[in-house]
Amino acid sequence: MSRNMYIAEGVSLYRPPYFDDTGMWRVITDGDFIPRVNQNDSTSTEKKEANWTTDEKSKVLLNSKAHLFLSCALSREESERVDECKTAKEVWDTLQTHHEGTSHVKETRIDIGIRKFELFEMNEGETIDEMYSRFTTIVNELRSLGKAYTVQERVRKIMRCLPIIWRPMVTAISQAKNLESLPLEELIGTLRAHEVLLQEDKPIKKGKVIALKTSQESPDEDSEEIEQEDIDEEIVRLTKKIQRMRFHFKKNSMMANWDDYDETETEEPEEASVCLMADTKDNEVLEMLFLVGTFES
Repeated sequence: MSRNMYIAEGVSLYRPPYFDDTGMWRVITDGDFIPRVNQNDSTSTEKKEANWTTDEKSKVLLNSKAHLFLSCALSREESERVDECKTAKEVWDTLQTHHEGTSHVKETRIDIGIRKFELFEMNEGETIDEMYSRFTTIVNELRSLGKAYTVQERVRKIMRCLPIIWRPMVTAISQAKNLESLPLEELIGTLRAHEVLLQEDKPIKKGKVIALKTSQESPDEDSEEIEQEDIDEEIVRLTKKIQRMRFHFKKNSMMANWDDYDETETEEPEEASVCLMADTKDNEVLEMLFLVGTFES
């Protein structure tokens, strides 16, 4: 296996350096150290390297060391951005301008971040972890711009951003804890525990229960309901037809002679039989029709 499968070219294996050396940080913020004849006079001539003292040699070495440390902490994309920078200060200023912008842009971003912090609220349906993640993003962005909030300011803000359903819990925390010394992680842990209780006590909405019951009904039950409606409609239709037929029988019996009545009797029942047998195979329908016919007679 090749070495490049594990180590990308130009990337350090170590974590970014910590600038605890005051001299190195001064090189980054003020520029390279250059030995001079009169060191405190910036207009004086530079010393020849042969005349450098041991202390001056160590300070000059910081120039290269600071540049190396910054280079090791950068990604490939960031390294390409500062390729033309010759000193550690140039690297630092270039990166600072790119990420923070000019002083005017930086102030504008701070104002926007402060407004986000002040208007921050927990969204409906959002969990404590989701809310805290959004809150941390805002706080970290402001810290990178030089605006930092104390732990107590963040604790109070989180307690203010909670919905009204959390009001009893907020009151209980305020009375039981000293907010001036309450750690932020302890507050979040307490809210997480209370969130579990709220989820257990949350009632089930009726709409969801109805939807669940509907989804659990078998196709046979649905088809039975539809079939019953069709049967009811058929009963009404046939009942009306039988009534019309009976009215026709009575009318013929009053106006016709016995021979005509016999002829009608041999023809019409066939039509009635056809009507009774049409469009249904259900015994219940036949029983209902029989009852109707008996009642009419």
